[in-house]
Amino acid sequence: MSNQRHYWGYRIDTNNIPFFESELRQGRLRQGWGYEEGQNLRNMTYDGGAKRNLAILNKVKKGDILLVPRLPTYEEVAIIEATEDFDIGYQFSIDPKLEDYGHIFPAKLIKQFVRNNENIAGKIRATMGNVSRFWNIDHCGEDIEAVIKFEDHALRDTISFENRFLNNISSAFNKSFDEDQYISLVYENMLHDFSNQEWEYALVEGLKKMLPHPITVERTGGILEYEHGTDILIRLPSLLGTEYLIAIQVKDYNGIVNHEPLKQLAKAEQYWNSEGNKLIDKILIITKSIREENLKLLENEYGIKIIFAKELKELIGKIADSYFIRPN
Repeated sequence: MSNQRHYWGYRIDTNNIPFFESELRQGRLRQGWGYEEGQNLRNMTYDGGAKRNLAILNKVKKGDILLVPRLPTYEEVAIIEATEDFDIGYQFSIDPKLEDYGHIFPAKLIKQFVRNNENIAGKIRATMGNVSRFWNIDHCGEDIEAVIKFEDHALRDTISFENRFLNNISSAFNKSFDEDQYISLVYENMLHDFSNQEWEYALVEGLKKMLPHPITVERTGGILEYEHGTDILIRLPSLLGTEYLIAIQVKDYNGIVNHEPLKQLAKAEQYWNSEGNKLIDKILIITKSIREENLKLLENEYGIKIIFAKELKELIGKIADSYFIRPN
């Protein structure tokens, strides 16, 4: 079945999680934009947002897997299996109390997990950030099948980014006593476990461990990032009270990278240079891309240094040194 079925992301209205959870326990996966009888997908005479559910009706087949964020609780993700082809088992019945959610698809809950659990691959966590109502996640199929095989208790605990970093290092340490292979294993573990902005959190924790006090490391990505283009800020105090700053941007990219990340990080110059602060370096980290494919980035007009995959692997090795004595 795992070689034939497809995998989908599916969102619900998080204002009524208990309702969706109760319905799912009875084999009914509900969806919103079903508050008028004319929104029945079998004979739709009124859209009102219902038309976007047609993809769900037509694409999901018996045995397919759907991942539903915020179900059965706000902190969890439900793994759901379609018990019939959705276009065959679909029903329409508006909930009389909530006056919506008339679309009913045949499905059953087979597993649930906490998103930040150590056994959840970074690709899965990343795709759960998709804001679409329904989307294909076949690229996560192998990782989802691995999650399904875990015992329930192994999927319930959360784990901090620092501990995830430490677990990756420990796992590689136990598998290899060759220095180069060890560093490669740590890097490969991180590629599997971290994606997109998770790299920011992981590197913040690693750099905190590596850099001595009183140097501080903080994550600055978020709603103000468009003003300064900085994901991570390193602060180095001086004897005269001036604070020296290093601005870092992290991109989880592969292949050829355009100049847009450089333009973003260039904003750091004006933003962070103020009375009492002096920006002394700007660094762009690209997690998977290689130097040879991006030579044009190196000769940029902004004075930005670039860390590609090979250099990142070396940096991760130095971070690992701060946790353990690396094997010789």
